Amino acid sequence: VSVFVTIVGTLLAMLVTVMTAYPLSKPKLRGRKFFLRIYIFVMLFSGGMVPNYLLFRSLHLLNTIWTLILPSMLSVFNMLIVKNFFEQLPESIEEAAIIDGASNMRVLFTIILPISTPVIATVSLFYAVDYWNNYFSAVLYITKQNLRPLQQYLYELIQSSMNLTD
Repeated sequence: VSVFVTIVGTLLAMLVTVMTAYPLSKPKLRGRKFFLRIYIFVMLFSGGMVPNYLLFRSLHLLNTIWTLILPSMLSVFNMLIVKNFFEQLPESIEEAAIIDGASNMRVLFTIILPISTPVIATVSLFYAVDYWNNYFSAVLYITKQNLRPLQQYLYELIQSSMNLTD
């Protein structure tokens, strides 16, 4: 479960992060400042544990593997890192590709992403470590034994060994 959550979660989180950061890196995007302010507000003030639990319960996602993946799908901090990297890339590269007939998605996937491997590797590592170390989501949302991640098993092993010494 832990390996699946780490790999799938990192891949999906990177896809969502890149797809969010790329348009926000364009200065000509209408409403760019508004959306950036919304993301910053969400980064600073989250909904909290109880509203998240109620949301997952109403969506019938409790005791599914997706409750371990979805809450960490987009980190605003990581998105801002990728956005700032995209803003530093020369605009002439994209303009040349668009003149040659490439669509925005083709420009992103065939030109921008290969250039952006350093930031993608860094942010992917951030996401992978976050997913691997995520213990709290499993405690909140998972009650089935077969869906518990490795971290929960290790915690129970340590607790049982401490109870033996008492």
